Amino acid sequence: MNWKKSLLVMALGAFALGLSPAFGAHEASAAGEEQLQIKDIAGKNTYLMSDGSMWTTVMQIEGTRVLHTKGNIETISGDLYDGLGITKDGRLVEWDTGLAPHPVEGAAGVKQVSGSYWLKSDGTVWIGKTKLKNLSGIVQIAYGEKDFAALAQNGDLLFEDSRKQDTYKKFGTVADPSSVKSMAVHDDRVALLFNSGEVVLYEGSNFDDNGKIIPVTVAQDAVHITYVSADPTDVLIVTRKDGSVWLTGEYSNRWKLTHQVQGLSNVVKTAVDAYADKLSEGIYAQRSDGTWVFSKDDEIKPIDVPTVKAVSVSLSDREPFVGDAVEVHIQETYTNGAKIKVPVSEAKLEMDKPYLLKQQADGKLKTAGVGQTKLTVTSGGVSASVTVSASLRDSLKFAKQVNGTVFLPVKTVSKALGGTATPSGDGWNVAFGDASLSFKVGSLAAQFGGKDVQLKAAPFTEKGETYIPASLLADTLGAKVGWDSKWKQADISFGSAKMTVVSTETAGLIKKAMQGSLAKFIGKSYWVNDFEGWERFSKVTVADVLPTDTGSFVIVFKTPAGKTLKSDSMSSSEVIKTMTDSSYFLNYDPYKKYKWSASVWKQIKAGNVALGMTKEQVLLSWGAPIAKDIQKVQGSTIETWGYASYDFVSFLNGKVTLIIM
Repeated sequence: MNWKKSLLVMALGAFALGLSPAFGAHEASAAGEEQLQIKDIAGKNTYLMSDGSMWTTVMQIEGTRVLHTKGNIETISGDLYDGLGITKDGRLVEWDTGLAPHPVEGAAGVKQVSGSYWLKSDGTVWIGKTKLKNLSGIVQIAYGEKDFAALAQNGDLLFEDSRKQDTYKKFGTVADPSSVKSMAVHDDRVALLFNSGEVVLYEGSNFDDNGKIIPVTVAQDAVHITYVSADPTDVLIVTRKDGSVWLTGEYSNRWKLTHQVQGLSNVVKTAVDAYADKLSEGIYAQRSDGTWVFSKDDEIKPIDVPTVKAVSVSLSDREPFVGDAVEVHIQETYTNGAKIKVPVSEAKLEMDKPYLLKQQADGKLKTAGVGQTKLTVTSGGVSASVTVSASLRDSLKFAKQVNGTVFLPVKTVSKALGGTATPSGDGWNVAFGDASLSFKVGSLAAQFGGKDVQLKAAPFTEKGETYIPASLLADTLGAKVGWDSKWKQADISFGSAKMTVVSTETAGLIKKAMQGSLAKFIGKSYWVNDFEGWERFSKVTVADVLPTDTGSFVIVFKTPAGKTLKSDSMSSSEVIKTMTDSSYFLNYDPYKKYKWSASVWKQIKAGNVALGMTKEQVLLSWGAPIAKDIQKVQGSTIETWGYASYDFVSFLNGKVTLIIM
């Protein structure tokens, strides 16, 4: 067995042993099934359940955590932190401080476990993956307080000599090994419980003149035995056929049942936490009806089967958009303090408006319509609810306001609300889950959910689109409907769930508001100086300044030939700089302002500077310099311009006389 104290919980896959990790398995039994009970106890919150599952405690970085692991475990031996178990098909499982019960690879044909030892059906004894030497033909084993004993098929009762590894002392011989029901060992004592109820004790220090250990009968009517440490000696706990529990006495009475545990009756077996292994820590006792109690200092407390006392539900997004997938996270809190995550597939999910949320094969919920729905999750017989509010990410089109009444297109709005709309003669049938709405064009009469509804305005058809009064959504679905006169749009909400239906005027109003002062550039003509590689000094006119979804803008230009040119996306301040900075655009026709020769214009458009050019010509060709130097020499003015690329040009009396590149 691997006793390494891991601090991380390993995720366990599905194994051939029939074990699978089940954090949050449901304990509520279905009608007609046997009631779940605790089958055995190895320590606090370390229970083997009647369905083969186990509760164990693991250590994590943030502290201890109680886990529930599904399985088909039949028997266990261990304590709060470490132990072994056997599955119904004879395979070995183990748990320790960092691991929930999991299979031990290659360990099959297991007959018995005790402490860290396990016995195979072939009579060999093992610790972990190591077979013990000098032991064969073993039919039963027992471990307690670092001592080990084995009963061989030939009747030899062997006690391991802790001073010599793989060396065993013969304590005695049992005439019929098959008559031994169980064994218990502690210090140098080995107790045997026979099927008849007789309890016989072998003690290494109790021998005759020939050195032969003398067997002593402790009881004649026992059904279960176990050892526990006590002060000043060790105590054998004997459960008798009448359901009473007795303890052996101090040293001189160590072979006699001297004390009955008060308050314990109808008991069939007892257990102690081998980790604590002290009588002062208390005794677990199972009654004949399968229930367990805990006895300490003559006080009896029931040990209840862990059950779910609360369920919590969280969502990846409680306010998603229509079409989004929402993950559901479920956690059960048990009466033993365990907090178990539950797969969605193992819980029951209900929505009061199921047409708004659709459960997918992967367990996620897909939002199918705008609105609010209460999601109720039931797990372990306990329920919890959470509200999901789904909104529409993009606006719908073609809302109208006619004579003060807001109208909406029935087909697109119904779909957005999770419903379906189909024409029927001169009317429409709209379904929202099990609720149906029917109306006729031109009529104020409608029906919803089998009841008559009086419309505030009659539906009408225009350009193939049927419109209904928005107030119908308020009267039937409980929506809050408003008309935004600033943007000419209908706003529909169900609490925090919202959708917007714009009119044909909305886009223009929003655009105008976003453009603000940028609209002043629209319609004006400019001449390209240096912008996005466009032809220099060509004429363009600003056709529009279009807002984008991100709040930026794109400038749309038209050439005299009707060609459309668009800028990259930019902020409003960048638009202003672009249209007012002469390094990008000129607000005059340079050809009309400067009557230069064709050869000069060719040089400028190519970005060249030549001897004899004027300052205006250099500015148009290279742009403004980053530095200037002016000197007077013998009545002449020498001016030098410097550029970022370490290019220089000098003017003598306003004409280029020197170029350094």
